[in-house]
Amino acid sequence: MLYYHADVFCKGPMTGNGLTVFIAASFPASAVMQKIAQEFRQFETIFLVPRGKNVFDARIFTVEEELDFAGHPVLGAAAVVHREYAQQRAGQQHSDAMLFNLNNKQVSVVCTAQGDVYECCMDQGPAEFIHNPQPEAYARYLQPLNLHESDVSAGFPLEVVSTGLPYLLVPLASGLERARMLVADYEARLAPIGAKFVYIFDVNAVEGRTWDNAGQAEDVATGSAAGPVGAYLYKHKRFLPDQGILLRQGRFLGRDSEINIRQHAASGSMLVSGQVRLLVRGECIQHL
Repeated sequence: MLYYHADVFCKGPMTGNGLTVFIAASFPASAVMQKIAQEFRQFETIFLVPRGKNVFDARIFTVEEELDFAGHPVLGAAAVVHREYAQQRAGQQHSDAMLFNLNNKQVSVVCTAQGDVYECCMDQGPAEFIHNPQPEAYARYLQPLNLHESDVSAGFPLEVVSTGLPYLLVPLASGLERARMLVADYEARLAPIGAKFVYIFDVNAVEGRTWDNAGQAEDVATGSAAGPVGAYLYKHKRFLPDQGILLRQGRFLGRDSEINIRQHAASGSMLVSGQVRLLVRGECIQHL
């Protein structure tokens, strides 16, 4: 299998969120893909199988599990596809559109290359607003994050929002820097409200953080949360519909990342984009 190491939502070389991308003629067994993700130990690993011109089946794994959707793997995969399959025109900027068939949805991406920098934009579709926890229940979700009800930004409620992966969004006026996961069972707390992960963000600074549900690792840049965050900020009039949003993440890990968000005026689809840089191209020679 061919593989790449990519960095997504970069500000420059070797910044942003790391990713491993594999291209195969067919998917290995699920258990094998899980072991590969654990071997490479990026926040996510994506496996691609070509199905037609610029159409790929895709499966995404963290070190713990398979995900139905994730943002930075899809953008990183688009840059890899562009490099491997696009007709190159030396010295010129060129774009390609492609489709990725995930477990439960199809995601379209437009990728533009200029030299070794790739600008990739995915259409996550319209956001789904799933649930608003009652204010009297806020402590159940805040205390395990080392946060208090007074940290929540006035006029911005906690809400579960999804563009493929449901997040409990926690809008903050303070506390971003001291937040951390204090429990190992946060996913069980989220399940009754229909969320898979939590994403906290400073409403004024537009900077976010998230972790795996056991609190073992903080994510550098979370594309699957960016669409929900953007939809939330538009809904609650933090930004006007024609304004783009720049979401920052990764500062607390020394990997500053930038995620661009906008909403398609006609369809309401959330468009999430960022810079991708490809660092390593290799071949898996072990039979799997």
